[in-house]
Amino acid sequence: MERTRRDFLSATAAAVTLSSALPAKLANAGAAPKPAPEQAAQQAQPFEAAAAAYGAPREIRAVEFINLRDLETAAQKVLPAGGFGYISSAAGDEWTKRENEAAFKRVTIAPRYLSGYKDADRSTTVLGSKLKMPLMVSAMAAHALAHETAEIGSAQGTNAAGALYCAGSLSTKTLEEIAQVCPGPKWFQIYLPADRGKAAEILGRAKAAGYTAIVFTIDTVVASNRETDRRNRFVSPFPSGNFPGQGGGYGREPIKRDLDWADVEFIQKTTGLPVLLKGVMTQELAVAAVEHGCAGVQVSNHGGRQLDDVSASFTALPRIAEALHGRGAIAIDGGVRRGQDVFKALALGANVVAIGRPVLYGLALGGWMGVQAVFQHLDAELEITMRLAGARTIAEVSRRYLNV
Repeated sequence: MERTRRDFLSATAAAVTLSSALPAKLANAGAAPKPAPEQAAQQAQPFEAAAAAYGAPREIRAVEFINLRDLETAAQKVLPAGGFGYISSAAGDEWTKRENEAAFKRVTIAPRYLSGYKDADRSTTVLGSKLKMPLMVSAMAAHALAHETAEIGSAQGTNAAGALYCAGSLSTKTLEEIAQVCPGPKWFQIYLPADRGKAAEILGRAKAAGYTAIVFTIDTVVASNRETDRRNRFVSPFPSGNFPGQGGGYGREPIKRDLDWADVEFIQKTTGLPVLLKGVMTQELAVAAVEHGCAGVQVSNHGGRQLDDVSASFTALPRIAEALHGRGAIAIDGGVRRGQDVFKALALGANVVAIGRPVLYGLALGGWMGVQAVFQHLDAELEITMRLAGARTIAEVSRRYLNV
C-alpha cells in the first residue's frame, strides 16, 4: 500500500478535527476551527467512496503470530496512519491504557498440581448465550478503519471461533448486515441517541435482528482528550451504518449526553432484553445497576480512551464482583493480551472477558481469519493455563487459584 494512501486522513481531515468535540479550553489549543454543519455532512461519504479513499487492508488470509502483542506492530505497517492512531491511542497521557495491561502482572497464579485432570473445558453460558470460550468482542465503532470488510469480517471471525459478538451502534455496517453473518451469540451495544424516537427505533431493530442483550455504554457523556487524533487531525471518513446520513466522527454523534437511570429504564421497557451497563468502575454503581433491574455490568474504562488516570478495569473487578455477589453477570475489558489474563479475570469474578484492540489488529492483518486467530490463540493459552493451574472447567476457576 502506498504511503500516501496510508496517510490519507492526516492530509485530508484538516478541516474537521476531533478537537471540535473537546471542551473549549482544549479545542482552542492549536486546533482547527469547528466544522460547519454542511462540512460535517460532506464527511459522511457513501461507504464505498470512503473505503476507496481511505485504503484499508483488503486481504483475507491466515495470520501467524507468537503472541497478541506482535499484532500491533504488524497492523501499524498495513493501516493508514490516522486510522492506526485512532485504534491504538487513548486519552490524555494514556496512563490508564498502560495500567490496564500492567495490573494483570501484579496478580500471580497459584497452580494446584496433581489435580488428576487431563483436559480443560472452556465452554460457558452467559445470559443464555452458549459460548465455546469465555470471550467476547468488546463493542467498538467503525471497524472499517481496520479492514474493508469492517464489522462483517469481525463478526464472521468471532462466530467461527465460537465467541460472543457485541455489535456497536456506531458500526460502519448495519446491525442487520452484521446479524446475517453472525448466527451465533450476539449482543448489541448502544450509545443512546438523544432523540427518543430514533433510540426506540434502533433498539427495536436490534431485538428483531436477534441480538439477545443490550450493552448500554454510560461513560461518553463528553468527548475525551484524545491527543493523538488531534495531532493527526483525524476524523473517520466513514458514514454510520445504523444512522443514514450521519457521519462517524468521534464526538460529533447526536447521542444523549445527560444520561440517568430513566434512560436505563427506557432501554429495559423498549426491548424487554437483559441490559448491561458498560463503564462501571465502582461497586456502588454496580450495586445500583442490579437494583435498577440490570442483568449485569461491564467493568470498563473504555480502554483508557475516555477518562485517563482511573484505575485499571482489572483492579476494579474484585471489589465489584464482591459487591454483586452473583446478582448479575460481569463482563470485563481492558488490557487483555494473554490467556493468563483471561484466567485471572475469571478467577476474580468475571463471567466473560472482552477483547478490544487485538480484534481490530487481527482484522487488519487477515480479515475474518485474523479475528478468528486472535480468539483461538487466547483460547489455547487459556487451556494451557487452566491445565497447569489445575482447573477443569470455567466454573472451577476462582480466587483459590490466585495469590490474593
